[in-house]
Amino acid sequence: MSNIVIKEITDRSEAVQLDQLLWEMLWKPLDLPRNIRDSFKLEGECLELAAIIDDIIIGGLVVNWTSPSEVEIRHLVTKQETHGQGIGTQLVSELLDRVSDQGCTRIRTIARNTSSNFLRKLGFITSQEEPPEHPLFKKHGITFEVLEKNV
Repeated sequence: MSNIVIKEITDRSEAVQLDQLLWEMLWKPLDLPRNIRDSFKLEGECLELAAIIDDIIIGGLVVNWTSPSEVEIRHLVTKQETHGQGIGTQLVSELLDRVSDQGCTRIRTIARNTSSNFLRKLGFITSQEEPPEHPLFKKHGITFEVLEKNV
């Protein structure tokens, strides 16, 4: 595999490519509407990171600042054929570097049950917060857990 570059999304074509990857991996398999991502957006500053090989985005991470000292991971995805190759770990590592330099002390996420174990391997722990329930996901066997990590 060629060298992976982790970088912030900076132009429209990269943003479109990341949006397509999120759609294909996270929501299309659940028969959710193409614009479902719009309903998950939060107010505030957003940071989008991409894992890129040969100008193709193979992974992405979307976070929002929820306070001056906290970010929330909204979406984390890698192409199916790249699972287990450390790309998600590289994305989270880059996030940790960037947000700790900006005064972040806590990262939180509402994780799918399908990704909780991955995040635990990276040092996230279960929060005391009650996770939301979402009927569109629940019918597919997907539940949520609030996880957090001190930076």
